[in-house]
Amino acid sequence: MNRLVACVVAIMVFSAAEARAEQHVAVIKNLSPKADIKRNSAIVPASSGFQLLNADIIQTGPNGYVGIIFIDGTAITIGPDSEFRIDSYVFEPNTETYDFAIYLKKGSALFNTGKIGKLSPESVNLSTPRATVGIRGTRFIVDVH
Repeated sequence: MNRLVACVVAIMVFSAAEARAEQHVAVIKNLSPKADIKRNSAIVPASSGFQLLNADIIQTGPNGYVGIIFIDGTAITIGPDSEFRIDSYVFEPNTETYDFAIYLKKGSALFNTGKIGKLSPESVNLSTPRATVGIRGTRFIVDVH
C-alpha cells in the first residue's frame, strides 16, 4: 500500500511540474507585418494573442515589430531583423519566486519592466552575444548588431 501511495504522489508531482512548464509566460499583443515563433523544432507564424512559452524564439523580418506582454506586466517591443529568446520566466509572487532571463541574439528591443523588475530587480537578466545586463531601471532600449 505504501508503494502505491508513493507512486501516486510521484505521478502528481510530475504532472504538476509538467503542467507548470507548459503554462504560457507572455502573449503577443501586436505585430507588424509578420514574425515567426520557433518552438522546439517547429516554426509557427506569430499572431496577436499567441501565447509564448519558456524557450520560445521570436524572429522578425526586415520590417517586423512584435509587442509582447509578460504575465507580470513587462512589455517588450522587438524591432526589425531581431531574434529574441525567452530563456526562463517565473513569476510566482505568492512564494516570492522570480526569474526573468532573456536573450537578444540580434536586432533591437524596447523594454518596460513590470512587477518582477520592481519586486526582484536582481532576478531580471538580459543577455546578448557579447554581454549580460542586469536590469535595474524601468525603461530602456537595447540594440545588438
